[in-house]
Amino acid sequence: MSSRPRADGKPAEILLYDEIGFWGVTAKDFAGQLAQVGPGPINLRINSPGGDVFDGLAIYSSLKQHDGAVNVIIDGLAASAASYIALAGDTVSIAPNAFMMIHNAWGLVIGNKADMTATAGVMSKIDGQMAALYSGKTGQSVDAISAQMDAETWFTAQEALDAGLADVIVDDDRSGGSSPAAKATQPPPEDLLAQAGEIALASRRRMARLAEAENAL
Repeated sequence: MSSRPRADGKPAEILLYDEIGFWGVTAKDFAGQLAQVGPGPINLRINSPGGDVFDGLAIYSSLKQHDGAVNVIIDGLAASAASYIALAGDTVSIAPNAFMMIHNAWGLVIGNKADMTATAGVMSKIDGQMAALYSGKTGQSVDAISAQMDAETWFTAQEALDAGLADVIVDDDRSGGSSPAAKATQPPPEDLLAQAGEIALASRRRMARLAEAENAL
């Protein structure tokens, strides 16, 4: 993650080009960047596969509380936790070839049936909170959003616009206008899927090692 201060009356710019969480950008890291740029308008550029749900929610909250307009630009990918961070923007723009993805929370638990049941209950609450955020932005019902989360839904730029997740498709020349990009029907690019899959697998392995260490105590 990096930031650029305001200059010549332009908004400050923050790049969120990493995973969300202790292996990438934590909520504490992000709060530090916001404090560094200070009050006033910011452009938040996102290219992230997501990550830790609670860091993501904290980043979302810090953006909603920021003293100044927040303009979000999705440059490549806003998936999982990064997708609801994007919704904190007063405006959400998406590049013509960018993608968004929403899904249910996932995690690992080691223990007995009571542990499993308790974890499932917590994850249901997390899913409900995320569905409410998406519903508030899009105007869709929570049930409709929940069905899309169950299916792990990928959105092209046009699909994100149609769904209400994004407000505008930015022109390639970054003039700030909308683009009548044709709706793409192909699945997400293999490189984006591979990137997200590799990161998710690595994250699961890290969580498994942490769980093993905790249960060994």
